[in-house]
Amino acid sequence: MDTPTHPGVFQPGDRVVGADGVARTVRGMAPRRPHEPARVVAEDGVELIAAHCRRANREDVTAARIISDYTAALIREDPDPNRPQWKAALADLDAAMAYREAAETHPASRAAIAEGRSSTVQDLAGLTVRSTPGADTPAPENLEETALREEAWALLAVLTEDSHAHAFQPVQQAGAERPAGWTYRTGYGANARYGWIAARSARRGEAHAEYRWQAERAATGAAALVAAGPLPEGFADRPLDELRSALDGLRDRAARVRGTEPRYVLDQEVAAALQVLAASSFAEVPPGFNPGVGQGAPGHDPAVTGVFVVPASNGHVMAMWVEDGRYVTAAGGPFKAQLREIRRKFEEAGWTLVPGSVRVVTARRPGA
Repeated sequence: MDTPTHPGVFQPGDRVVGADGVARTVRGMAPRRPHEPARVVAEDGVELIAAHCRRANREDVTAARIISDYTAALIREDPDPNRPQWKAALADLDAAMAYREAAETHPASRAAIAEGRSSTVQDLAGLTVRSTPGADTPAPENLEETALREEAWALLAVLTEDSHAHAFQPVQQAGAERPAGWTYRTGYGANARYGWIAARSARRGEAHAEYRWQAERAATGAAALVAAGPLPEGFADRPLDELRSALDGLRDRAARVRGTEPRYVLDQEVAAALQVLAASSFAEVPPGFNPGVGQGAPGHDPAVTGVFVVPASNGHVMAMWVEDGRYVTAAGGPFKAQLREIRRKFEEAGWTLVPGSVRVVTARRPGA
């Protein structure tokens, strides 16, 4: 489905949803800068990359409601996951609901989406889970081994079709003991797109999504709606040492961590901060990333956009919003709206905020 998108230029008064998932009103287009992408100036002064914005005016949201209602009806009428038309309708429904989740302003609509995104999807998931055979569920002592074999098969299946796939991330449903699938990225920066593969179903996204969270939802929906099949021959009985060695190589292609630099993944303070900011759009960070250097300098990576957290002294952490690999705008100013949201989440969680820089948020967790 083609959700409402920008035509290249936004007008004052337009409502848009940026890459951080926040809806804002447009003040106008920023003056064009050489070698810089077109940017939108929001009412709060934040500059957004126009290519990352989706139009969210009343007529755009209304169109998304019509599409979601229509596709939901199609799915209810003939719930056959094997029909291409049914699969297309499910993809359209998911895209429409994902767009509405960000763009809706009607209180009743937002409440319904927050409760479950779509009663249709909930019903389908419940129906399929009830009808899925339980004999395939591994014994508890084999869970780790099964997860390892499934991951190796999934990553290799993706790379067979797309040798440029990288940045694999597991998709874990609440309460599940094994990943429901994996998402991956292809391309960098403004050209980055995200694909997915469901665990053992051989079902993959035919069209790559603009954002990883869209691919995550598609993978979760596919895992709930399609029964997992047996692992292909060679994966079910291959020695675990061989699979672990293969996976190490595959994971090296994706040596990026969501929300922090790979070397800080075991830091307790960083882990606690990422938990507080769990609903945020996290950056995917490579080793050696430095948000403070200029474009082209060592440590700069224009593909990094989102919330980024690093440890600071005395048990503190520093959280910031990074866009195009930098924690400041092209003019050197802070990303005010995103930082304001980070502060709010820390305050609500009872963290102590440290006054200081306007470009980052420094905080300390309770009791630390």
